Amino acid sequence: MRDLGVEARILINRNNAEGFRSLYDRFPWISDGGLEAFDTWKDLAALAAEATVVVATTNTSVHTIAEAIANTRGAAFRTGYYVQDYEPLFYSAGSMDHATAVSSFAVLRGCTYFAKTSWLTGMVRAAHGHDAQQVLPSIDHGLYRPARRPPAARRVVAAMVRPSTPRRAPRRTLRMLDRLARGEFGPVDVLAFGTTAEEMEGFGLELPDGVTLLGRLRQAEVAEMLRATDLFLDLSDYQAFGRTAAEAIACGCIALAPALGGASDFITDGVNGFMADTTDEAAVASATRRALSLSEAELRAMRLAGMEAVSGFTPVRAAISELRVLGLA
Repeated sequence: MRDLGVEARILINRNNAEGFRSLYDRFPWISDGGLEAFDTWKDLAALAAEATVVVATTNTSVHTIAEAIANTRGAAFRTGYYVQDYEPLFYSAGSMDHATAVSSFAVLRGCTYFAKTSWLTGMVRAAHGHDAQQVLPSIDHGLYRPARRPPAARRVVAAMVRPSTPRRAPRRTLRMLDRLARGEFGPVDVLAFGTTAEEMEGFGLELPDGVTLLGRLRQAEVAEMLRATDLFLDLSDYQAFGRTAAEAIACGCIALAPALGGASDFITDGVNGFMADTTDEAAVASATRRALSLSEAELRAMRLAGMEAVSGFTPVRAAISELRVLGLA
């Protein structure tokens, strides 16, 4: 948006600011006025005073914006909520966190709701009656891009393991990686990333024999790994979008993603990737076997079809779609 001439900034609570700067330090706008930290709603109100639109990206940030508006006379900015995931699903029904997530769809008057998948916009409409609009997702194609690969005797399978996030199904993922490492689907090299051995141990998880754990990776390291991978497995219960699957596809890697959620916006099963009911381990095994049985010619055709499907997910197109939804273009 800044490159398109819009004075866009990220306002972030101070507790997360340093981690954010470190994670995205490759972007020059991080240190060029594009990121500002706040402590309380008062700080947020001051930073947003001259804004035309302030957009929340999590349920808690919705409430912070609502508090700033309620306690500021004459707050002139409009509000939006970029729904990244359907966050009431994160929490147990009846909990305070669940109530906070649900109420985030009711506290901003005149709010513009938007999301990057048809599944998410449908959830917001069905559960809350808001006319949520769909915008384009984006991938950093300068980072997530294919590369020439020499022929290899063994195919490579990778999966992200998130022990702290039950909906990302770490135990199910490790069971499938164990089956792969044992040779059930033929000779493959098996990689896991997204966690450390210490974190796994803390959650009572054990890395299967034959699986290489790469640990926590920065974005450039994830992209490098995906370029050398044949099949990426996302065995989450659902994915609101399926970002890592889309990034894998952009790198020329076949993805297997959950049938429940937003990945169906860019994956057609058996054509440019695979989808399965990830809660059914027999269905996951069947899809995995299909993927690993592809001939080199079939694999190449599926890779190209996948890259074509996500090629339009550019930051410029995504930014323009968001500006239009917000009435700024």
